[in-house]
Amino acid sequence: MKNKTSSDSYKPEPVGQASRLSFNSWERHLPHFQLSGNYYFITFTTHNRMLLLASHKECILNAIHFLDGKKYNLLAAVVLDDHVHMVINPVDGLTNIMHSIKSFTAHEINKILNRTGKVWQDENYDRVIRNEKEFLEKINYIVNNPVKADLVEEYKNYKWLYVKGWINDSL
Repeated sequence: MKNKTSSDSYKPEPVGQASRLSFNSWERHLPHFQLSGNYYFITFTTHNRMLLLASHKECILNAIHFLDGKKYNLLAAVVLDDHVHMVINPVDGLTNIMHSIKSFTAHEINKILNRTGKVWQDENYDRVIRNEKEFLEKINYIVNNPVKADLVEEYKNYKWLYVKGWINDSL
């Protein structure tokens, strides 16, 4: 390993299990690794925590459903006031998936607002779900998020929540 000096542009190499198994990795501010055949918990946030209107939430959830079966298999999603959580099993690369969702929804939201500009933060948080216990924790987190955010008293009353085979599965 090379020592870092002021003239070097040292960038550490990924280490650990993820670096050996990943078929794709990239880095912006957060490191990202994509492992084939795994489920992912993904969170993305609006730019400057812009609040989403009901029509925006509808657009986002519809876009997420539209890509189900095309770029990923969708297990769960919730669209909250300023961020989104999803659990997916990607078929396409995570970069392509996030670009498709963010680009389309930003364009549509800007049309609704009759404006231009950023809608989403550049980064998103993605985490490989490592086992069944973690999978159930993430689904539970998604389901309870609208209640914890005081948006509804019961999760089943939140319109922009989806869990395959359980909640709003007729969408």
